[in-house]
Amino acid sequence: MDFFLALVVNGLLSGSVYALVGMAFVVVYRASTVLNFSLGEWVSLGTKLTGVSVQVLGLPLIPAAAAAITAVIALAIAFNRIVIRKLIGRPVVAVAMATLALGVLMRAGSALTLTGLPSAIPIPFEDALWVWGAVIVPPSRVISSGVAILLVVAMMLFFRLSRAGIVIRAVADDAQAATGAGISITRYLALVWALSAALCVAGGVLWSIDGLGGFGMGLVLAKVLPVVVIGGLTSFPGTIAGAVIVGLSESLATGYLDPVIGTGSAGFIGAALVILTLWVRPTGLLGAAAVSRV
Repeated sequence: MDFFLALVVNGLLSGSVYALVGMAFVVVYRASTVLNFSLGEWVSLGTKLTGVSVQVLGLPLIPAAAAAITAVIALAIAFNRIVIRKLIGRPVVAVAMATLALGVLMRAGSALTLTGLPSAIPIPFEDALWVWGAVIVPPSRVISSGVAILLVVAMMLFFRLSRAGIVIRAVADDAQAATGAGISITRYLALVWALSAALCVAGGVLWSIDGLGGFGMGLVLAKVLPVVVIGGLTSFPGTIAGAVIVGLSESLATGYLDPVIGTGSAGFIGAALVILTLWVRPTGLLGAAAVSRV
């Protein structure tokens, strides 16, 4: 029972960070139906820039993360303005390929400019452990997961209560009606990409502190897509539910299946859950089905 409880706690801590990165994906898709497959590289770049700012420039962690967020937001807005706007009305595949190409360029550019520079994220309370009964966790994991939860809640409140968030939801529901009401679609879509970039950087920094593994395009396939597909590509609460399911499933699989069948069961479980979800409920647990007028 103690072992099971430890696995559940570990899964919930991981799931909170998964939810934050997954929300960065859903924010863009919900507003513009763009599948941003370069998201993993955004997370990677933001994390590297934060680490370089800390290790090379000597900035504290929070100002370093703020500087990285500013840089990645600038990149996101430029990509939206130069590329995404030109692809409006084009097939979804074309837009998805454009994001993949951006990811390749970001990876190559990062390798050319940042290779050799120290970029490790400092981990707070690295040598400490918190003991809650039979559960032993590093305080850094609890802190990173707590911050991730606060950011997820803040983002949900932003979209529900703020004027900009309500406008973005209106654009997502009916862009033509929003345009007719005098809403600047391009301005609010730029805001959407900026929010996604900020969430990517914050998620990447917390991901590093939480010790959850590497980044890159593999992050999208292995972690983000299972979260958003299971929860629903258009649902913030669904993203949270999907993240909890994926986090718990991976943790339990690692604890109970890896000793029997070897490593890799966590990835298998995630893929199996995606296939099962698409088979039973293609829109995800809380995703909305597309409605078209005839």
